[in-house]
Amino acid sequence: MRRALSTLVSAAVLALGLTLLPAATAQAATISADAGSVVKSAGERYALRAEGNGLYVSADPNNNGRMTAKAENVGLWERFTLHTNHAGKNIGLRSAVTGFFATAEFGATGNYTGMMQARGGVLGSWQQFEVVSRESDGPMQIALRTVETGQYVSVEHASEGDDKDMLRARSASVGSWERFTLVPLGQQGTSGGSPAPASVSSSSLHVMTWNVCANNNPHCWDENLAGKDQVSAEIAARLPQPGGDGDGRKPDVIFFQEFCEKHAKPVEEVLEAATGAGWDVRFAPTTYALGELGQPVLAQYGVQAQKECAMADGLDRGAFGVALAVPESNTYYKGYTLDSPVSIPGSGSGTGEAKKAEQRPALCADLPSRALHICTSHFSAGQGYDDPSGEFRTKQAAQLIGIAEEAAAGYRPVFGGDLNSTGPDSEVADSGGHTILEGAYSSYRECEQLGDVNRPRTGRATAVPAKDGEPTMKIDHIFAPRNAPFAGCTVSATSGHSDHWTLYGTISLPAN
Repeated sequence: MRRALSTLVSAAVLALGLTLLPAATAQAATISADAGSVVKSAGERYALRAEGNGLYVSADPNNNGRMTAKAENVGLWERFTLHTNHAGKNIGLRSAVTGFFATAEFGATGNYTGMMQARGGVLGSWQQFEVVSRESDGPMQIALRTVETGQYVSVEHASEGDDKDMLRARSASVGSWERFTLVPLGQQGTSGGSPAPASVSSSSLHVMTWNVCANNNPHCWDENLAGKDQVSAEIAARLPQPGGDGDGRKPDVIFFQEFCEKHAKPVEEVLEAATGAGWDVRFAPTTYALGELGQPVLAQYGVQAQKECAMADGLDRGAFGVALAVPESNTYYKGYTLDSPVSIPGSGSGTGEAKKAEQRPALCADLPSRALHICTSHFSAGQGYDDPSGEFRTKQAAQLIGIAEEAAAGYRPVFGGDLNSTGPDSEVADSGGHTILEGAYSSYRECEQLGDVNRPRTGRATAVPAKDGEPTMKIDHIFAPRNAPFAGCTVSATSGHSDHWTLYGTISLPAN
């Protein structure tokens, strides 16, 4: 009976997005077990400043993540990231210090009903808020209305003692104590710029790119989706580069697309075990504009919420996006949001109405010891998706080239990933035609061209339309400088765990 009751309680807690915490004193630290998995994400950070008193909102890890508006300055306790599993209509705020989502505690009683604590393990109903922004408010001013009750989050300025200025979801309207200002804090990992590149001799660079397809597509994995152990094992199995000059060699850098943020640390550990070398796995999120479609909230300020990966094995997997695996000598990385469609026409579920489109990311990292600027991206998709004409993928290709070329003097760009576009000479035309990657092929050398830039700008297919089928279209690419020929280029089967096969390239880098 006790076991059955415990199971029911656990299920209810998960539905509300809570994490079961031990019965302990108020001073017990509240830190997510996987908080270390998100510290290398390039997602934007924000602080919340309460307009009622001008102070910043903090989440106290030593008091169950209790949230108060008392801080005069912004430190780790005052940093949050914005997340959504409803295409930006509703958001959650994840605390940088606890690793948990801000939660309105509607299970509490008395003066603590609706008390805000950063202890939610997933985006359940108590962790989701509608962002309300009005023309009459100041720049970046918002109110947070709970999805659970429709009440607004307030600063309890009239309370006394430890409860003074605590956050609580209980107001029916918006006044000065329900207004907060989003204060952009930038990304983690981008400060200070990249160090000067070393002078290096000629060498080989082994590159691997794979769209993991690890979000919410059972076509790729199964009905339980892909957990960290599954993803890590599949990546480890794909490390040896088959065929050609790189036979059996493991990659020096890896591009990942459709990757879940909290898999970064487990994958990093697997790479280190498999290669005996130190690795860093960096991440950049796919995002959505806030608010209802056609009524973007704060769009003029570029405020986006990170798209959440669907849960697997009942666990939050963090944001959805792209990742780079690079040697641990990397000290500088930066994420980007590419120009992307606003909506997908006629794609609303069962209604024929449009729905919001993903804002696609790019991510770069510098390797000063090898004088390399490494970038990956995942472009918008073609027919039946968000970019049927190729208009935005053409813009994204130009942006990615510009990002690859913005590195400090002496760095050589190497870039690629799932660009959702075929080569200019491909016999199979995607819905945007053959011109999307014209600029990339004109200025750089693609893996399949090997040592001859005059070879046809096409190659072996990588995208698989049916599970366990053969690929029909090359939309995954690796580009290198034109003076850096490829000694090998190989495609390896995925065996049903993704709708992309893995692409490998061995680049012969000249001395710089």
